[in-house]
Amino acid sequence: MSLFDLLIGFAIFGYAAFSLYRYSRKAKAGKCATCEIEPTCTTACDAADWDKIIAEALQTDRSKS
Repeated sequence: MSLFDLLIGFAIFGYAAFSLYRYSRKAKAGKCATCEIEPTCTTACDAADWDKIIAEALQTDRSKS
């Protein structure tokens, strides 16, 4: 095995280990930690009435057309 092969192998397995570590940290924090709009979120995901939000979104889409 050449040195280049070992470096590539360490890079791949190192990144895989880092990704698993990062995923496990986010999973422990809950679902809001993994949400991309979490910094600007004004309500908790569990408290939101998703049927009402979807109906309002569909209503505004129809009014634009």
